[in-house]
Amino acid sequence: MKEIRIITFIGLCLLLSVMSYSQENDDNLRKIAIGQINDSILQPSLKLDLTLFDLPYQFDAGKTVNNGNLTFGSFFKGYANPSMSQSLSLTTDLYSAMHFGIDRIFKVKDKYRGKRFMFWRKLLNLGLIGVADFFTLSAPGFGGWEHEEFHRAVMSRFHVNSFDDMNTWPIWQNLVYVNSVTDEDLIRFKKESPYDFIRLPAAGIEGGYQMIDKLQRENFFYDQYLSHEVFYNILTINSVLYVESSASPGMDEIVDKINNSEKEILDRDFTGFDFSAWVYDLFKPTQPYEDRGVHPSGNGIDRYIKTTDLTSEELSYLKKQGKLQWLNMISPMMFGLNSIKINNDLKFNFAIRNYLTSFGNEISLNVFLKIKEINGIFRYHHAKNYHSDFPAIEAELFEQPFTFMENDFLLSPRIIIGVQPKNQSFFTEKLEFLGYAGCRIDWIQKQINPWVEMSVKTDGWIAGNEFLSSNISLRMGLSARFK
Repeated sequence: MKEIRIITFIGLCLLLSVMSYSQENDDNLRKIAIGQINDSILQPSLKLDLTLFDLPYQFDAGKTVNNGNLTFGSFFKGYANPSMSQSLSLTTDLYSAMHFGIDRIFKVKDKYRGKRFMFWRKLLNLGLIGVADFFTLSAPGFGGWEHEEFHRAVMSRFHVNSFDDMNTWPIWQNLVYVNSVTDEDLIRFKKESPYDFIRLPAAGIEGGYQMIDKLQRENFFYDQYLSHEVFYNILTINSVLYVESSASPGMDEIVDKINNSEKEILDRDFTGFDFSAWVYDLFKPTQPYEDRGVHPSGNGIDRYIKTTDLTSEELSYLKKQGKLQWLNMISPMMFGLNSIKINNDLKFNFAIRNYLTSFGNEISLNVFLKIKEINGIFRYHHAKNYHSDFPAIEAELFEQPFTFMENDFLLSPRIIIGVQPKNQSFFTEKLEFLGYAGCRIDWIQKQINPWVEMSVKTDGWIAGNEFLSSNISLRMGLSARFK
């Protein structure tokens, strides 16, 4: 039945794609609409996008904030635990708007685009963006907040409630927690789904790389030239150093100091340093959570993993993954080259992503293409656990315009086909099929544009999707586009 639903939905997406290209003269039939939609829609200087509903994830969020019970009231209280799509859309909006505003101050947009700027003007522009990005990284709604919310989205899937300290605006704090998590919930979570539990500490930088991907994609396809490159580098280098430092013995002294100061269980972070915890459970998926031992204070479980808790094999693997994180720097867009022009009909760009996953890691090659009026994305995914390699390919059309019954729409179908480790296992050489089909449709209005997106997937890890299990999701939201 799962395969039938997947094939049906893929067929629907392909059918809509084909129909959008038909050249019927009857206005009541679907027809191609390139040239009929205003350039402010197809190439906005600023796009704001919000995910208002994300189902069935929000049912889990509603249960999480109400002791496992879903009610009408708890559904809306569950917005305190946003989905990955919801936090990603909000954070991307804030950075896009902030960079757009600063660019306008220094006249690097619109009629000034393409002109050569005095060195001091460009330098001041990038300098102000760098300062703004640095100080907002720890502000609610921005990069650090989204990092923590990706952690919390994984926990909310399994009804583990928490609090994001980023909501307290901790600009000068060295450590920021996701706290108010009970030991009992963590024990239950790992027992119920050990591979989601492995994904949990790695989900934070997954969110950061998803945000960079979204900003780069919109900058490329919309020809925005927004000055995002400072932010790309701040966020990526911060993520790389975080993974590398988790394997450093110097972190053990910090853990000891933290343990000595945290007497109450609910004051503690859910995991401590993300990647020492990630590699610890990656190698020990079936070990009960309580086997970590008693907290040094004698109250609760010793949550924080030190390098001395890791075997030489685990520590070596973590160091290797730290070095591989530098692959995320490979993209012309990281250094201000927004697109590479082959001729008037063809532009492209590319980026490498290296994600830490529930089974090991995935390195992907992402290629953005503009061929005449067609926007396309191709990705090659190379997943790897301890022993084996698991490839997958992905194709996506980005906002293909069409008209139906005198209404304008933008169609964005996406398909992934490949394999991943069976049951997400780090050690297996067996594979299982990975399939995903999704389609977003934007209904173009004068100012606010409603959109709907449906997706279906098999078991497996996909970046930005909370579900490792098979899933059908429905998302709805609003977008606004400004010229």
